[in-house]
Amino acid sequence: MKQTRPSRAASWLPVMIRLTAIGYLLFFVPNLVLATTHQINALPPFLARLFNWGEGGDPVAVMFSTVYVVWALFLFHAARAPVVNRLFLDFNLTANSAHFGAMLVMGVTMRDQHQHLGGVLALGLLTTVPLAACWLPVRHVATPQ
Repeated sequence: MKQTRPSRAASWLPVMIRLTAIGYLLFFVPNLVLATTHQINALPPFLARLFNWGEGGDPVAVMFSTVYVVWALFLFHAARAPVVNRLFLDFNLTANSAHFGAMLVMGVTMRDQHQHLGGVLALGLLTTVPLAACWLPVRHVATPQ
């Protein structure tokens, strides 16, 4: 009986899921703390633009950051058995692709949202694309549990 080796994507998938979760935590925990304590505008202008989410400001940042911190915790759990957690990983990629796509359109078309283009592109390219590159090939060949 021939034993098959996991593909490169499959072997990197748990690591990539955890790195995505760490990326969310590295951005959204400071954002949550800064927004909750109303300290975003005390940052240097470049960083303040990254964390300042415009009209609605701190309450919006607190809500989004809370969701993404919890999301990261679920990603850590999903990394233990990616195929078993396929619906969550599909949701993660779909929701974040939609979110980053909408933010990209807003950043390009809405004058008061231009400052978010760099952050949106960085977050999307650093979290969504690498995870998709590992998950989609695995998902394609994996048998649903």
